[in-house]
Amino acid sequence: MYVTSVEIVRESNVDLEGACKVKVKYLLHKDVGAKRLQLRLFTLDVGGYTPLEKHAHEHEVFMLQGKALVKGGEQEVEVKAGNVIFIPSYEKHQFKNIGNEPVKFLCTKETSEE
Repeated sequence: MYVTSVEIVRESNVDLEGACKVKVKYLLHKDVGAKRLQLRLFTLDVGGYTPLEKHAHEHEVFMLQGKALVKGGEQEVEVKAGNVIFIPSYEKHQFKNIGNEPVKFLCTKETSEE
């Protein structure tokens, strides 16, 4: 078993092309024994957004704080704390902070067993 606290997990800036004011904490990952999934905590500062991207892995997202506009395929939906979002493989998607406080959400990512 592995137990930690979100307060002590290192936060990193997301420096991908198309990202603005985005930070991530890798809460669970292969280095702590999670072989199939990563659990990540994202923070989008006011005015921040993730890249508009698509990829092989799907996402399961739980909104913790703030208000965001989520693009998924041809849809755009406003989401807030308590909302749950599923983004299938290869669907183009993006999160944008449209509120006046940071947006925080938990997001899973499949990892390959190596």
